Amino acid sequence: MENIKLKKSYRIPAEIYRESYREYQKKYVYPKKWAFFAVFLILAANFIYGAAKAPDNLLAYLLTVVCLALAAAQIYNPVQVRRRILETIAGMGETVYSITIADEYVEIATESFAENSEDDELPEPARLHRDGSLNVLEYDSFFILMYGKEIFYSIPKADFTEDEIETIRSCMN
Repeated sequence: MENIKLKKSYRIPAEIYRESYREYQKKYVYPKKWAFFAVFLILAANFIYGAAKAPDNLLAYLLTVVCLALAAAQIYNPVQVRRRILETIAGMGETVYSITIADEYVEIATESFAENSEDDELPEPARLHRDGSLNVLEYDSFFILMYGKEIFYSIPKADFTEDEIETIRSCMN
């Protein structure tokens, strides 16, 4: 028998999704990107030093340019991905989601799309088991629910009462 603690529908404003995705990237994407950025800059500096020592070494110039381009890509790519995802979310309109919190799991489901047609099939609900892989981060205006590092959900606080927010906090382990 499932002991359901909370079942609630909500909408995610575009601004909340933007903020929550940025926070997700800060926690899981940017640390690795900054490490690679530093490695590519160190390699570029090494190749610049090699080019200064041997000005006729064209390979050093080529590798310097490649390393600088790869370093720039480490910063540009996450920003570009975030922009594309946010454009897609904005294009979907106001989608209605629901959250169900039980003793053993948290379930996130899509209830309806902003512009429903008869052919639209709703995706299967995502059931996140509360087995230690579920991570909940709390911010001023939203929660981020993550299952591992790949599955990410934004839950705005504005649609929830204080008791419901406490129930979501209880998922923090």
